[in-house]
Amino acid sequence: MRSRSSLLVAGALSLALILSGCAGTDPESSTGPTPDIGASPSFEIIEDGEAISNAVISENFGDTPEVTLPAADLVGEQMERTIVVEGDGEPLTSESMVVMKQGVYDLGTGEGGEFMPIQGGVQLNNPQLPAYMAAMLADVPANSRIGVIVPAEVMLGSTTGAENVSPMLLVLDVQSIAAGDAADGEPQEATQDLVTVTGEPGAQPTIEVHSDQPEPTEQVIDVTIKGDGATVEAGDFVTVQYTGLLFSDGTEFDSSWTNGGTPISFETTGVVEGFANALVDQTVGSRITTVFPSELGYGDQDTGTIPPGSTLVFVVDIIATM
Repeated sequence: MRSRSSLLVAGALSLALILSGCAGTDPESSTGPTPDIGASPSFEIIEDGEAISNAVISENFGDTPEVTLPAADLVGEQMERTIVVEGDGEPLTSESMVVMKQGVYDLGTGEGGEFMPIQGGVQLNNPQLPAYMAAMLADVPANSRIGVIVPAEVMLGSTTGAENVSPMLLVLDVQSIAAGDAADGEPQEATQDLVTVTGEPGAQPTIEVHSDQPEPTEQVIDVTIKGDGATVEAGDFVTVQYTGLLFSDGTEFDSSWTNGGTPISFETTGVVEGFANALVDQTVGSRITTVFPSELGYGDQDTGTIPPGSTLVFVVDIIATM
């Protein structure tokens, strides 16, 4: 895995920038009456209103949706929402932290952007987010797919730099996370003696690397807690807690636990091969211990915290996948 900072810098997408960036459109593409820029927008949500009821959104949570857009002239002055797939998690609030995938569709041009993950956790009370974001997710059960119509009036009252906009449709797949989230499955007997991992399910693990053992020439993967959640597939957008250590002396070079205990999210294709190997085919709620040689990590690179040729240890809690 890349270091935490480089992973987030390389893959991070600012939700505020993405949404406000979609607001600016060619004046000729705008549909409907010119919004009153000075008006205070309403963030009230109409459930299953006329415009959103005329949208067709597929139910394949986590995957790119098939979308048929409604006519822009059906959009009123208030946001409209529909729950396409109702999740089994707790309802979201303005205090929630979420990970999500999103697609943004311009109802003026009919164009839609890529359905993409927002890397890292998004705190819904972050003042840098568009003001309508917390409102559109309020009371939505975690693990849901929703469709939301955002009128031009709401966007103009929530973003900067936009002068002429069309209403948009957002499709969001959303999961809830929290600092301190950890593997919550059933403890398993260790199948290797290179690393000792202790700690109860639901808590941060304690890790001891036995550097006096010979370095493995092939990857070792040991499930120390077995969860009963969804299975991680290659290319999935996963949320994890993790600690990375050097096998040579047990030095910790990176950890979500020591960076506030907030899980991080990324696609399995965006990390080193050994890290991805340890996640794919495992289940949410599991804790995985893996040791792998440098050719599955950073090879002869010197990352600053990982010397060239290092055998790496990761202990990973799988919090969510989609």
